[in-house]
Amino acid sequence: MKKTEKIKIPLLLFGMCLAVCWIFVLQYGILGSDLDWVNQHSVLPDYFRQRFYDTGQLFPDIMWNLGAGQNIYNFSYYGLFNPIIWISYLLPFVPMSLYIQITSILSYGASVVIFYCWLKKKWDDRITLACTFLFLLAAPLVYHSYNQLMFVNYMPFLCAAFLGVDKYVEEKKKALLLCSVCGMILTSFFFSIGGLLALGIYGASKFTEKGIKEFLKNSVSLAGVLLHSVLLCGILLIPTAFVLFGRGGSGSHAEMAVSLFTVQPMRFLYTPHGVGMSALALIALFDDMICRRKWQEKFLSVSLFLIFTIPFVGYVLNGGLYDKGKVFIPFLPLMCMEVAKYIDRIKKRESTFRDILPYLITAIFLIAGKTFWALLDCGVMLVCFLIRKRFSAFPLAVWVSCVILFCSGWTINKGSDHIIPKEDYEKILDRDTKAEVEEILGKDTGWYRMEEQQGGKKELQDINRIEDSRQWITSMYSSAYNEEYYKFRRETYDINEHFRNNMMQAVSDNPLFLQLMGVKYVIGNHPLAGYELLEEGENGNLYVNSHAAPIGYVTNEVVSKKNYQTLDFPANQTAFLWKAVTESAGDDGDFPVMNTCPLEILEINEEENQIKKTSFGWSFSLSTEKKVSIPMKDVPMTEDLLSVRFQVKNKKDKDMYIRLCGQTNRLTAKSHEYANHNESFAYTVTLNPENQTADFIFGPGEYEISNLEVFTGNLSELRNEKLYETPLKLEKTEGDTLICSVNNKEAGYLITSIPYDEGFEIHINGEKTSVEKVNTAFVGAKVPKGKCTIEISYKAEGKTLGFLCTGAGILLLFGYKIRCNKKGRMVQY
Repeated sequence: MKKTEKIKIPLLLFGMCLAVCWIFVLQYGILGSDLDWVNQHSVLPDYFRQRFYDTGQLFPDIMWNLGAGQNIYNFSYYGLFNPIIWISYLLPFVPMSLYIQITSILSYGASVVIFYCWLKKKWDDRITLACTFLFLLAAPLVYHSYNQLMFVNYMPFLCAAFLGVDKYVEEKKKALLLCSVCGMILTSFFFSIGGLLALGIYGASKFTEKGIKEFLKNSVSLAGVLLHSVLLCGILLIPTAFVLFGRGGSGSHAEMAVSLFTVQPMRFLYTPHGVGMSALALIALFDDMICRRKWQEKFLSVSLFLIFTIPFVGYVLNGGLYDKGKVFIPFLPLMCMEVAKYIDRIKKRESTFRDILPYLITAIFLIAGKTFWALLDCGVMLVCFLIRKRFSAFPLAVWVSCVILFCSGWTINKGSDHIIPKEDYEKILDRDTKAEVEEILGKDTGWYRMEEQQGGKKELQDINRIEDSRQWITSMYSSAYNEEYYKFRRETYDINEHFRNNMMQAVSDNPLFLQLMGVKYVIGNHPLAGYELLEEGENGNLYVNSHAAPIGYVTNEVVSKKNYQTLDFPANQTAFLWKAVTESAGDDGDFPVMNTCPLEILEINEEENQIKKTSFGWSFSLSTEKKVSIPMKDVPMTEDLLSVRFQVKNKKDKDMYIRLCGQTNRLTAKSHEYANHNESFAYTVTLNPENQTADFIFGPGEYEISNLEVFTGNLSELRNEKLYETPLKLEKTEGDTLICSVNNKEAGYLITSIPYDEGFEIHINGEKTSVEKVNTAFVGAKVPKGKCTIEISYKAEGKTLGFLCTGAGILLLFGYKIRCNKKGRMVQY
């Protein structure tokens, strides 16, 4: 009977979690969003699992399939060593998207139940239950269970780590704390920084009553346990640190660095991008700071307040990118605990005028932060405080706060417009496309890339999606990436950017880029220059380019990088179809060029839409999207390429875009934290020979364009057929190694479209050769004459050091156990 009583409340809480998930999300669609969930959090773990099935590697180094070939630690944030994702490796019959939804619900429920178990050891059942519901309804938990999973998926481990801190303080046992912190780091290393800080200040607050000397001694000891956990996770953290090192951010760094104090109530209140509590959390925090006399008693509350209000702390927790409130989510359990402490205090002490001060300070804080509407919440809490004795049987203020959070949470989730309806998600997971890709890969066993170009939202959803582990694509979306490839796309090649996020390296419909990158097959709705229709389909036609570059080939048709760098647009794109670029080649080399062509944008003078010719170019003031078709004069019918480039100046802090023949360039608002700074719009599109017009769509906004350059050309005349005469044959892939063969008539250069990285090694006929950077950004090497077996292998930088750190952490565990056994004590792990 007692066992039944013990599990009754946890089961009730878990049932409430299911109910909240249904009310907030599942009645409208799946537990997934059309933000990063659909193109990162649900597809990248699926790739990790597919790769494991193919190679048996738990600790791989490279992703050959995405982004033309990337260090796999560029994607470690998305669950590379997440223990929850690893469990899915045992369940190949469960679709990853379904598995992610189920584990998100289980994670949410587990977080709530473990939090309840933690609080139950400190306060009576009524306070514990009420504050657990407050935690359950906090804005981030449900919202990010289907939006940004890594914002909250570590929460079960964090809550367990708080239990572990208590166990360590009271019994000096480390096991629970070590395991929980390791789980938190492996699940979400970015948010584990805030989690470690939360655990540190909570643990330190437990030592304050023993005097300064003991406080310092025990705090250092606790920090040692936390650092031991970090050491154990070295295999994840060290290689990830190497790929993130030197990564730039955006935003006003200087402004954040010099600001000493900030008042941002929304870090505490309602929003899913903070701790998402009600005004009661602020009241409890201020009460602990001003109504407690000893510094030992207010250590935790003062620490929390300083963490939330000093911009430098938020800046550091955000990895130096910006000062955003999302990094404070790991402090949610402590904020809920502060509420429990407050309710317990006011229940026991006699009422005085001082009890009103926290409410006044909270009101001042809300006014200073210009969060005036939250004053109503503060007022409701004051009323609850004044009438609390009439409802002494239960904590009225907490339950009223729960109602407020329920209403705000339901409004936020329902109004987000990001929940994916079930029917829409079934279209995203269209099985016909997958079958089509698998069929082509089965018929054509060569070495090439195949991409889907469905356009718009579908293209964003598929930016990281591969239908089969044999499919290679050029696109990727991650917060870390190969710098050489990123720079090549944006600067060297000047490829169009049609998404607002500068980290999105999307699939391109530039036929020159596709040819260079070895994209032989394209599934899309429009024919591209160089591609022929192979098969029509309901979800997109299949096109093939038999002249696409092999992913690897050997050639003597080379030109020096110095010579290439003298070329301007569009020769900077077409040159790669004529010659390969190497560091040590001669400077001689002539290239076919595209023809310049006049183009005049038509003026429009309507009441709400105006396009005017100016001395520098054209100015636009458009309230709606405007289509303009401009005939191409004196262009031969054989021309199938149109290249256009111009500079853009955006007059407003809003996104703007311009499309040319379906190809989009977008300039993000400067205030956006991931602004793409795309002020040079370059296009290379397919020109329809039957209707030779430049079809522009000018997006709404106020902007100017200048330095308009227009070129036309014929793709077949820009190609050098000799360039790809000696392609590599991919014999097999062994995890992080590609084994290829080639028969050269003469010595030449190995040219690939795999992005260059210091981690690559190339062995030719068993002998290691130096890796060179070719085509300005890709892996290459010198190859001798005759039959050659070429092995291209990759080792992630820092991985060996990471293994050593993890090994050292394991040895420390054994060492501690041996030392304790020698002292005749039983160590319980």
